[in-house]
Parts: sequence; C-alpha cells; structure tokens
Amino acid sequence: MWKALVLHVCRLSLLGLVATIHATCVLKPITGDDAEFCCDDLHVVHPDIGDVACKSILHCDNVSQRLLKDGGAPVVTYQKAQKDKMYSLLMMDPDAPSRESPGNKYWNHWVIADIQGRDLQSGKSLQGREITEYKGPSPPANTGFHRYQFFLYLQPPGSRPSLLPSEEKSRGKFNPEAFALRFGLGKAVATTQYMVRNPQQKDL
Repeated sequence: MWKALVLHVCRLSLLGLVATIHATCVLKPITGDDAEFCCDDLHVVHPDIGDVACKSILHCDNVSQRLLKDGGAPVVTYQKAQKDKMYSLLMMDPDAPSRESPGNKYWNHWVIADIQGRDLQSGKSLQGREITEYKGPSPPANTGFHRYQFFLYLQPPGSRPSLLPSEEKSRGKFNPEAFALRFGLGKAVATTQYMVRNPQQKDL
C-alpha cells in the first residue's frame, strides 16, 4: 500500500513539474542595435512573466494573451532614482502598426508623472498622476515583433506634464522628444524596452 502511495505522490509531483514547465515563458535577451536602448538599472516586471526589460517574449502559453488584453500595468523599478525627486515615465510603441511601416510611431501606451523616486526604488506599483491610462501591448497579427519602450525622466521642480488636445484625441504619432522638451524634462535618465508579437503571428 505504501508503494502505491509513494507512486501517487510522485505522479502528483511530476504533474506539478509539467504544469510549471508548461507555464514557463521563453524569454530571449535583446541583442544588436536594439540592446543599446536598454539600461541595466531600469526594470519592468509583469507578475505572470517576471522582469521583461531588454527581453523578447518568444512564447508564453496563455500568458502573452493576458499580457495583451487583460494584463495590468507592470511594476517599474529604478534603483538609482533619487528618493526625494519626482519622475515621469513614458511607455511607447515605435513600431505601430509595424516596424517596416511605422506610420503611427510612437503609439502612446502609458504616461505617468509625479512619481516619487522612493516608489521607483521600492519595487511596488507606481503611484503618480496618470496622464494616459495604461494600455498593454497590442501588436496586430502578422506584423512581427513590436518594441515597447520605456523612457524615464527626472522631473524638474514645478514642472507639471500634460497632454496637448491632439495627444488626448489619439494615442498614435506621439512625440516623446517634443513632450520632454515642452516640460523641461531633458534627456531620459534611463530607457529600456521589451519585445513581443501577437500570439496569432504566423511564422514565415
């Protein structure tokens, strides 16, 4: 009887291992010119996947579908943040609708200002003034991998970033450089990106 019990426990352990393997995402480090956009100190963590900064999400079972449609905003951390300073964060897709024909570059997925530096250090969900509501990755099918780029800016005292009427009307053709210039944000203190494609992508 004890042998049967041991066998049953082993089977359950094996099933748990298979389930874990089945749910594991396949991530590949971004290389080449795209890697130059990545800063080692800026991290983007999705609860179902982990830290995706400077990674291509190659395969993720059903997780990628949730990331595209239902996933909430990631946790963004920057250990070099000055805890008593304010920051602004942009998340943009420069490959809309495709990298070959980016007619809507940049697509605005998220703009949040007045982020406390201590929040960036903490590893908790960001608290700030959300200027553009977070919208997860939405690459169209058969347009290949899209880059989802994060720009972190140190906010000067008294600066209050906001959107122009045209930027509120459409998320497409956003200009991060013009936005930064308008509010004296200067050059981004850190940038990173991850890459993902539509789960319905057909390999050629």
